[in-house]
Amino acid sequence: MRKLNKTAACGILAAALAAGTLSGCSKAIDGTKTVATVGDEKVTLGLASYMVRDQQAQTVSYYNMLMSQYGVSGSASNVWDQKGDDGKTVGESSKDGVMKTINQLYVLKAHAADYDVTITEDEEKAIKEAAAEFIKDNDEKILKKLAVSEADIVTYLELVTIRSKMHDPMTADVDTEVSANEKDQTRVTIVKVSTEGTEKDDDGNTIDLTDEEKAQKKDLAQQVLDKVKASDDVANADMDALAKEVDDSLSATAPAFTTAGDTDDTLDEAVQDAALELKDGEVADKVIEGDDGYYVVRLDKMLDEDATENKEKTVISERKSDLYDSTLQDWVKEEKIKVDDKVWDQIKVTDSVSFEYKSTDSSKGDSTATDADSTKDTEDTSAQDSSASDSAAEDSAE
Repeated sequence: MRKLNKTAACGILAAALAAGTLSGCSKAIDGTKTVATVGDEKVTLGLASYMVRDQQAQTVSYYNMLMSQYGVSGSASNVWDQKGDDGKTVGESSKDGVMKTINQLYVLKAHAADYDVTITEDEEKAIKEAAAEFIKDNDEKILKKLAVSEADIVTYLELVTIRSKMHDPMTADVDTEVSANEKDQTRVTIVKVSTEGTEKDDDGNTIDLTDEEKAQKKDLAQQVLDKVKASDDVANADMDALAKEVDDSLSATAPAFTTAGDTDDTLDEAVQDAALELKDGEVADKVIEGDDGYYVVRLDKMLDEDATENKEKTVISERKSDLYDSTLQDWVKEEKIKVDDKVWDQIKVTDSVSFEYKSTDSSKGDSTATDADSTKDTEDTSAQDSSASDSAAEDSAE
């Protein structure tokens, strides 16, 4: 698959048109129509159509990959008519997500000048070359199905280029001072023997363990603890191996948690309390009873420098993400998108109007469209070097 090196070289992040050959069918639409307006900006139906179909295909590809990994048969292309708790179909929700993305892209463009964000001449040249190549590599039937023009592709690449440049200046004023209470991390090694039931009754409810069964679980934890305490070097004992000597299903983990401040919800509070009573390299003298299991607890380091550094970076990253999201949300509220529902309804995302990527011959480094499959009434459409998949990663944070 062509990587569009010129685009990458110019720093157009997540804007390269990349993917594979699309397979699907849809009714012809007029991509030049205005589907929405954001402020004074008009959004063409062609641009919206391209983004919808690409996201649809990316979603199918992702879920097909997961299904393959877990040995599930079938295709994820039959999910679009299913309804969620809000009463909308998956297809309708997917369209809503794309329109939200379009709104955000145009709002970010409207505020780009506030942060001196522009598209350079080199970037603009690369964008136009990429758009021209996209049109060249796709035949007329394909382009009609997508209802996308070269100008639509240029616009899309310009929008995502601006988005990729906006995050840093929008979050430049974030406070990067992180207190010890927020960042200091304690590292422990634990072996957990779960007391959660594994059997279910006729109604599907989990059956709790009996007191006798819980006692057996505690005995397993005690056996592990005895082995750790009996080792020549408790601080460096391989607790995972010792646990497996007792029971092959047991294993050790080495989580870190915040030493001060709020309790870490991901680690049982009883484990945290026990660890804070120890010195580096010490193991708790008794089995610790938690909410859902028995624990063998060793304090590895009261202050784990590497974990603390990573936590500090995470805190700063979260602050930046929160500021970016809140700023963008405020802008969207100020300038809401106006959608022409009659035009927007021309794009259907259903089980019968589904697009997905087909595998390409990577050895040729190229993908081309094939003839229509008359038995399934689908067109093979080449989305050579095309992708709106960056929206899945970036828009999840937005």
